[in-house]
Amino acid sequence: MNTLWRHRLAAPPLLPLLGAAVGAVGGGAYWAGAQIWPASVAVILSMLATALLSAWLDPAGARTPGAGAGAGAGAMIIVFALLIRFNVLMALSAANLPFPLPPNLALGLILIAGHASSSALGVSMKPASHLDLGIALAIGFAPAALIGMPGLIGLACAIGARIAFAAYARRRRLSIGAAELDRTRLMTELCFYLGTLAARSYI
Repeated sequence: MNTLWRHRLAAPPLLPLLGAAVGAVGGGAYWAGAQIWPASVAVILSMLATALLSAWLDPAGARTPGAGAGAGAGAMIIVFALLIRFNVLMALSAANLPFPLPPNLALGLILIAGHASSSALGVSMKPASHLDLGIALAIGFAPAALIGMPGLIGLACAIGARIAFAAYARRRRLSIGAAELDRTRLMTELCFYLGTLAARSYI
């Protein structure tokens, strides 16, 4: 039924309406993103939203739902994630932290916090003893806590991304291998930077 519905939407008379709907989603994503982040980040988020929706609505993609289609969507998400990370880090390069630092050191501390927290959250996806997990989380979260409010907001966003990915993996019954751990680290690191940038009113 879902595939049939998408085929009907893709009928020639309805294609302009479908295009308008995709554009509306993109415009809404840009508007929402621009309330929090710089325009360059909001534009890429809008591009990602329209690309994902277009791929989902594409009836050709619906007819070939195998591993190839999933791999293509995964590759597209990684490309957009890297574009967003580049733009977010460029915006954060001008950030100030709640304490004085020499020029150009703030981004370095943010990078340390982002990588440490994402690595710790990656550990939380693997089988580990409570002691090992506790040590990993303490070490990984410490740099974010030292940054203050921006780091804590970024950390909260990263933890939210980890919870969402774990729920998705359980629902899809995915085994947590190297590829899934890499995606977890990539997405939690990106969400850390997005949260830190969203907290720029504090910095």
